[in-house]
Amino acid sequence: MKEAQDKGQITILLVDPVSRTLDDHAALLHEMGFFTHLQAESGTEALAMVNNFGPELIIAEQDTPTINGLTLLRLVREQDTPEAETVFVLYGANLTSRQVAQAGRIGVNAVVSMPCEREGFKTKIHEALHPPQEPEDEKVEELYDLSVHQISDGQLDQALDTCQSILDIHDNAEVYYNMGYIKSLKGQLEEALLCFRRATTINGHHARAYRQMGLIYQKLGREEEARSSLETAAEIHMERNQNSEAEEIFNTVLTLRPDTTNVYNSLGIIYRRQGRLEEALHAYEKALRVHRDDEYIYFNTARVHLDMEHLLLAQNCLRQALKLNPDFTEAIDLLRATEMGLKINI
Repeated sequence: MKEAQDKGQITILLVDPVSRTLDDHAALLHEMGFFTHLQAESGTEALAMVNNFGPELIIAEQDTPTINGLTLLRLVREQDTPEAETVFVLYGANLTSRQVAQAGRIGVNAVVSMPCEREGFKTKIHEALHPPQEPEDEKVEELYDLSVHQISDGQLDQALDTCQSILDIHDNAEVYYNMGYIKSLKGQLEEALLCFRRATTINGHHARAYRQMGLIYQKLGREEEARSSLETAAEIHMERNQNSEAEEIFNTVLTLRPDTTNVYNSLGIIYRRQGRLEEALHAYEKALRVHRDDEYIYFNTARVHLDMEHLLLAQNCLRQALKLNPDFTEAIDLLRATEMGLKINI
């Protein structure tokens, strides 16, 4: 957390289904000197804002629609991006002891039982942003900063020793990732693989570690393992709406296996998200050339045709999907809607 004079630069995300509460909390933050904040009325909207804006602090109501406060926290903490370190304040009027315990286990920095006096809420926010550091934590932070400087200066052996000193205190996915990076620079590919695997064991959503594993497998000629690791990395990026990163990795996969159906399907999803409809259609057509009996690809193709206002082509794709799977509910509903002239965002 930056010092008080930089409070205006701290981005804070407020999450609550009640707009009046959001406004009250925004006013409270202004009183504390924080002037940059975002507001979300649902967990889904909040997660998108986390991925797009990277707030340093999230203040969330537990009972939030679509994704509740604890689930939002878990999804944020699973990321291997800087957002995983976001300070998180959870509040609610009916928090159970089980929820409070779970909050502590998965990384809530402060829990506020409502109703809470204004000054009490401010105190909780301050304590979340400025927790007293244990001597052990201070030592790990100091060693980690040292290892990063050593890597930047090319002092690779010294950096490895520093990383090991951190691991002697406790396991850390990012430290294993850095060790893997160092060992790959030194040409120690099998040892690097072990480090990256360890990073993904600690953090199963460490996209960068999966990607590095894939690139090393590729160098070692182990193409199937390379493809699997790279696809995992790309799928994690897709879940976070990090579409450019996912696209780049999927294209690497296609250099290994040009006939990988699910990659073309995933690229189609990415292109559609980005409004690149011709490219999305082209990707789905490639997927269908490889795999003509996948109803989901026909369904996704139909959605692109609808975006392009190709109604008859969309209906043909939906009917083909239903030939393959007559119980495909989403295709049934979308076809019925198009036949009735209804507009659906899907």
